[in-house]
Amino acid sequence: MSHLQSLMGDGEHVMVSARRHPLFLIGHLALYVIGGLVLIGVGVGIWTATNLPIIVAAILCVASLIPLAFAAVRFMAWRNEVYVVTNFRIIQIEGILSRRVFDSSLEMVNDILLTQSLIGRMFNYGTVEIITGSDIGLNKLDALKDPFAFKRAIVDARNMLSDHGHAPVVDDRQSQLLASLQDLHSSGLLTDAEYEIKRSRLSGGRTG
Repeated sequence: MSHLQSLMGDGEHVMVSARRHPLFLIGHLALYVIGGLVLIGVGVGIWTATNLPIIVAAILCVASLIPLAFAAVRFMAWRNEVYVVTNFRIIQIEGILSRRVFDSSLEMVNDILLTQSLIGRMFNYGTVEIITGSDIGLNKLDALKDPFAFKRAIVDARNMLSDHGHAPVVDDRQSQLLASLQDLHSSGLLTDAEYEIKRSRLSGGRTG
């Protein structure tokens, strides 16, 4: 059983899974790989073309292993990082030796923002921001491959929940938060400006 399968609940299934685009990986590996190759090249050049002790060349070649090791770690982190939309939630899994799993219930998703640069449109990647009903419930997924399919899967899954009568949970929680916010404002713990800002966040339209 895979790690992802072990996270699935009863009746839960994967609708789409995605990773960051390979261009994201290349951009983060380029300097490490180039640095390692330069050190190897200098070391070999010293060994073959100068009268310096071979120990100098050996030190440079060994030093090249440091940036190459960082590149290998970056690659493993990219390979193990996956974003999944199920019929119940959005799951983010990352980590190499240890694993970190963060998930957001679809019922708590208020807004989905997708942005693409010109290069992102050319190579089919973009940033997906998932905003939930709490301040900490925001996932910013940068350089996500095929972001439109990922967003579409979230919308479809939320519509399925709505069809089965689960969507009102979001509205109930939002009403409770607005009522609590009103109490804080009435008691003087929030200024008018702070109250309006927080109320606007909580009252934001939901993406359907």
